[in-house]
Amino acid sequence: MKKQERQEMILNILLGAGVLTTAIVAPNALQLFKYFHPKSRRGKWEIKRSFLRLEKKGFVKKKITNGEDYYTLTLLGSERAKKYKLDSMKIEHQKKWDKKWRLIMFDIPEDKKMARRGINLVLKKLGCVQYQKSVFITPFPCKKEIDFVGECFGVRKYIRVITADEVEGVEPLKKVFKL
Repeated sequence: MKKQERQEMILNILLGAGVLTTAIVAPNALQLFKYFHPKSRRGKWEIKRSFLRLEKKGFVKKKITNGEDYYTLTLLGSERAKKYKLDSMKIEHQKKWDKKWRLIMFDIPEDKKMARRGINLVLKKLGCVQYQKSVFITPFPCKKEIDFVGECFGVRKYIRVITADEVEGVEPLKKVFKL
């Protein structure tokens, strides 16, 4: 695993778990290493070194309690972890389409135009198709992805997801989505 991949994985694990210990000192502690499967002392040292780099960059904060190293995300680290997650996020395709369309609509105020641009880019990257200016469409369930994207940009309250059985003009979209 490359250095950047290891750091990305650490930040994503911390984003989900909140607090982890490297368990180098205390073997009974929560084992971060189970996520990486290091096979040698060198592998464990590389993980520890990744934590040190992340701490130096200000992405994680270390606290020592009872001889154990506990790491938590800083605000900067949380933002970086969310960016990594946004970059790798995908909307899962259903094996059998449920014949429902998901319309993602947003009306984001002008003072948050950078968030609006970001939402547009992320929705396109997720595979949604622009149906109208501030309306995207997909045939696949996407609520949790939209919730995450909206929270990342701080504009979730301006986004609506509508599930519809019928939508006008979707015949060309069926070809795009291969339905």
